[in-house]
Amino acid sequence: MHNENVARRQTTEPPIVIKTTGLSVEAKQMLDAIARRAYQIFEAKGRIKGRDLDNWLQAEAELFDRTPLNIGESQDGVTLLAEVHDFTPKELEIDLEPKRVTIIGRGRTHVEQKAGTSTGSPKRTVRLLRSVQLPVEIDAAHATARFKGGVIELKLKKAMAGKAGTAKAVSSGNAA
Repeated sequence: MHNENVARRQTTEPPIVIKTTGLSVEAKQMLDAIARRAYQIFEAKGRIKGRDLDNWLQAEAELFDRTPLNIGESQDGVTLLAEVHDFTPKELEIDLEPKRVTIIGRGRTHVEQKAGTSTGSPKRTVRLLRSVQLPVEIDAAHATARFKGGVIELKLKKAMAGKAGTAKAVSSGNAA
């Protein structure tokens, strides 16, 4: 009886959008913002050559939240786990390319409460952009995404020559 009550209280999260047509316009705009900021950092540090990656990573950290990722590879596919605790499935998008996964979290605002006061500090926009090169080419037609407990589990099948199709998103877990 107790298990039935628990099952009734659980609700299904809305699916996470998976796009397989390359990077979205929003993702391209976010990457452009990182590039502009990285160039500003380059200039501010005296135009020292050979620090491109450091400048890029600094710009990315300033502009977007960095989510921890765990990537595992099996004989058949790749599994990616991403902690996205500040976002709901409606605020997330996954862009798939043959050898790249990009996770986008759309601006969610938080009012940060100061300890001992009844007023909060100004709202803070949280944005996420995480793009990762995969170890193998994947078949986006067989991609699934599950969201549970603030973690995305993305299962990707390795590509077979000449196959293409559409991806599906599945969500499970408790509503926040």
